[in-house]
Amino acid sequence: MKYSEWQLLSKDERKTIGWHRHPHIKTATLFSITFIIVLIAVIFGISKNSTVHLNRKPTGQEAFNMARGIVKDHLKQPSTALFPDRDFKPLIDTATNSYQIQSTVKALNATGKTINSVWVVDMNYTGGDWSEKTSWQVKSVSISPEN
Repeated sequence: MKYSEWQLLSKDERKTIGWHRHPHIKTATLFSITFIIVLIAVIFGISKNSTVHLNRKPTGQEAFNMARGIVKDHLKQPSTALFPDRDFKPLIDTATNSYQIQSTVKALNATGKTINSVWVVDMNYTGGDWSEKTSWQVKSVSISPEN
């Protein structure tokens, strides 16, 4: 029933018509059902993403992202560090969750001179969210100037 038809009814006729035919209740019901469906979809989408994120081993790119943060912690002036986006060499042993990442960094040294350095980070993935430093055990960090 349309709202314009509802307005034409008398008070007695409105009382005898069931609630499901009332135009405002129909609209509110449709919006409520749509809202609930969207809410459920969002909740399942978020939980699915976090489950997938936590229950798999990190890729080489993800290990490289973590290793960059570890290297930055070892630099004299970490705010000046420039890392390549994809230029790295991963050595991954998934049986032992061992990751060795090698790449380069361009940063200022203690004297203020920009130098290119080669770095290697050996680390073990201990489980959990790969983007958290607590999920990694760093075995060694080596940073040496490029020849």
